[in-house]
Amino acid sequence: MNKMNNEMIPLTIANTLDQSMKTRVEVPDTTVKQAVKHANLAPKGNYDVYDSAGVIISNNNTANYRDSTIYVGVPKVAGGAPIEFDDDWDEDGIDLDNFPEKPAANVTLVTLGGERHQIAPRQNETLIQLAERAGLKPRDGTPIVIRDGDQNAVSNIRATDNVGRTFTISFNRIAGGAIVTKTLDAVKKTFSSPKAHPAVVPKEIIEQTTAFTQPRGRLEMGGLLIGHVDNDGNNVVVCGFFPEQTEASPGYCEFDGGAVAMAMGACDMANEKKGGPHTPNLRVIGWIHTHPDIGIFLSGIDVNTFGLLRGQTGDGRIVAVVVDPLRKQHGVFNSEKAARGRDATKANGKVRLSEDLVARYNKFLDRMRFFQQKRGKQAIPFIMPGLLQNVRVKMGDVDDIAQARNETLDNLYITADKQRQQISNISGNIRKLSSEMTQTISSARRNSDNTELLRKENVQLKSEIENLKKDAQQKNSETLDLIHRLTVKVEELENKTKTNLRSIITRNKYALTNVKEINLKIDDLTIRLERCVTIPKLLPVRSTKVIAEELVQSSTSPLEEDKVTQY
Repeated sequence: MNKMNNEMIPLTIANTLDQSMKTRVEVPDTTVKQAVKHANLAPKGNYDVYDSAGVIISNNNTANYRDSTIYVGVPKVAGGAPIEFDDDWDEDGIDLDNFPEKPAANVTLVTLGGERHQIAPRQNETLIQLAERAGLKPRDGTPIVIRDGDQNAVSNIRATDNVGRTFTISFNRIAGGAIVTKTLDAVKKTFSSPKAHPAVVPKEIIEQTTAFTQPRGRLEMGGLLIGHVDNDGNNVVVCGFFPEQTEASPGYCEFDGGAVAMAMGACDMANEKKGGPHTPNLRVIGWIHTHPDIGIFLSGIDVNTFGLLRGQTGDGRIVAVVVDPLRKQHGVFNSEKAARGRDATKANGKVRLSEDLVARYNKFLDRMRFFQQKRGKQAIPFIMPGLLQNVRVKMGDVDDIAQARNETLDNLYITADKQRQQISNISGNIRKLSSEMTQTISSARRNSDNTELLRKENVQLKSEIENLKKDAQQKNSETLDLIHRLTVKVEELENKTKTNLRSIITRNKYALTNVKEINLKIDDLTIRLERCVTIPKLLPVRSTKVIAEELVQSSTSPLEEDKVTQY
């Protein structure tokens, strides 16, 4: 009995959307759906297993399908409910070739340059810690973000829970702008620049960028360029796209680093699905942004971003393209060390693509269109087919360039209508002003007869004013002379007053002194008289007051010598 339960049942598991992709497996006697999981061929998300007639057999026993082919596909959805796709699904269905034969033990981290690093995680180690331990963090300390296939930031999830999965390393934001933060030389010194490689950029990239960004006026916009390295070692740009801008203003633009992860994922799929071993791999080969009406150069922000992107690739294979859609100018920069306008080259490269490369680029553009349809045009407003524009249009793809040009024409029509309305308003104002001018001229003619009379009256008034000025000047001169004479007289009186005042003060002081002396003498005489012997009555006795008066009269007074000046 145990032998029967342990018997392995041979099955062939195929993809419902591509029957050429089949895998021969041996599974235990269990349900069909569990057998698919046991063989590690189960896709993420919801799925069902079907027989050749399209009947769901997910819960049937595998013993009923020995040596048969079963098909793994999306579940049936009643009422037209949308199907949720995950990273392992695209328009080609399940990629069964990528399912491992045994459980994976590594996490794969993909850098900007497309290098894949398979790393065994440690216990409780997060993805960002895994990347740092593997030496994948930029040497200048620039923060990085680990993203999954949906470009969600997953830096801090446990790596051990995600073995077998692939994640991309990107920056949090890709910034560009002409605003000045610090001097260009100071920014350049912060980088140890990798070797610069020549770039081949076709004119179609500039034309399509101009068509898309011109209607946006002075708002800066940034995007990514997709290309490959040719046999001569050139960075060849073929196509690209503009993601949603997290910031867009005159002088600054920024988009989320998840756009880089999305582009890398699309490149990986194209490289795996199309072309051969000798076909160059697609990769993020450049960064493009606009400088509307401010010319071609790399600002301090641009140099910083360009240096970070080149440093992240490992081989330095990133080109920077700046477009001024309003002045119809552009420039291609190979290194952040040569950032001035004169250092830029023109986008006039001639590119020839093999059939395998065309297939790969078409696969990339298909994948980007899939993302655009899944997330909305706001997330990816413009897919730039570059050299493949005519091919894509013939294939029935949406022509974003034609839409951008139509948007430009619509804006021009709206502007023209506004200008016509303004011209109409100006014409009405001109007619109104003309009527008012006619009335003014008529009024001026009526008043012209009075002009000469007014002029004569004006001359007469000027003459009278001159006479009044002369009289006023004469009166003023006489007044000043009188004031001068009065001033002199007042000064003389002040001097005499001061002299008399000093004389009075001197007399007062002298009088006070004499009075004190007389009082002392009187007091002395009084004391003497009181001490004297009684005087005979026969002798006449004079009073002390009489004696004092005589003494005063007999004294010589200085007041007699100081004559008071009479006025």
